[in-house]
Amino acid sequence: MKIIRSGLFAAVFGLCLFFGTLTPEARADGFSDGAQKFIASLADKAEGSLLSKNITLDERTERFRNLMLESFDLKGVGKWVLGRYWRRASSAERANYLKLFEEFIIATYTKRFKAYTDAKLQINGTTSRKNSAFVNSQINRDSAKPIRIVWRVNFSDGRYQIIDIVVEGVSWIQTQRSEFVSVIRNSSGKVSGLIDALDKKITNLKASTS
Repeated sequence: MKIIRSGLFAAVFGLCLFFGTLTPEARADGFSDGAQKFIASLADKAEGSLLSKNITLDERTERFRNLMLESFDLKGVGKWVLGRYWRRASSAERANYLKLFEEFIIATYTKRFKAYTDAKLQINGTTSRKNSAFVNSQINRDSAKPIRIVWRVNFSDGRYQIIDIVVEGVSWIQTQRSEFVSVIRNSSGKVSGLIDALDKKITNLKASTS
């Protein structure tokens, strides 16, 4: 089975985290303000820990993994992406899938370590709705049109976590769910089909970065 991955999300994520200088323009209060500061500090952390020229690819990948685990609700996103198939999966399949989902995200975005030195992430304000804050931003580059991005942030267990990135109106988690569910449906509704596809995809991604 083939997993079709949107290159747009990977490229944009690389721009946002690895080489962007955040310039907050608007301020909010309380939850919204905290979420906005969280997104701003995320890029600062990434720039400080990932751009060193004196670290190996393995070291950079591990630093990226730690940053992702700290900043993203990967377990929650992984469960949501699986949809109704999460309930149908066995305990062993759930555990295996969540492990592979994390590896898939890490391997996917590790491929995007590129020197976008002219990129800046401009924050344009934050709104909140129910339990989520939506940090509105855009990527500005000298060589291209701005890209609109909305970061959806929740506050859980005493910390902020990203649960979605919407790029030019297209949701990352919605796109990932569509792709994963398609693989499962093409595997006669078996989660094991997605697990096998993820395993193969991760192997290929790691091979291409070695």
